[in-house]
Amino acid sequence: MIKSNLGKFFLITALFFIAPCNEAQGATQVIFKCNADVPTPIELVINKVGNKFHLDKFIINAVTVIDSADFKAVEKSSYHRSLVTEYSLAFSEGKSEVIVSDYYSEEFDTVTKEKTVTLQKNDIKKYWTCDSTAISKLASIDDF
Repeated sequence: MIKSNLGKFFLITALFFIAPCNEAQGATQVIFKCNADVPTPIELVINKVGNKFHLDKFIINAVTVIDSADFKAVEKSSYHRSLVTEYSLAFSEGKSEVIVSDYYSEEFDTVTKEKTVTLQKNDIKKYWTCDSTAISKLASIDDF
């Protein structure tokens, strides 16, 4: 009886330590979300799973155009100067690239906040400005 209870105690204690570790490794966080209607309707979602970024959804005119598996390289960048900050995340492979950007400016006595998506594929470039429902946590990414 004592061995049985002691064994249960160690098993339960181990589960308390293992469960949070597994949850942290598999936790999904939305890093960037964009909806736009012009020039064509799009929906884009980028998630962070563990330490990796995934282009989870990219739909143009109700058709999925790109899968995250298509991209081998992910590059984070930021730009800062007086009154201007921009954070971006680029997914690329060959001649295809998707860049999401979070731009903030206070220049010329005007506050400008834009979240954008740029798609470049086979030398054709398309650009969208996200609507007011957009979400960006690009600034919170540690490596900037």
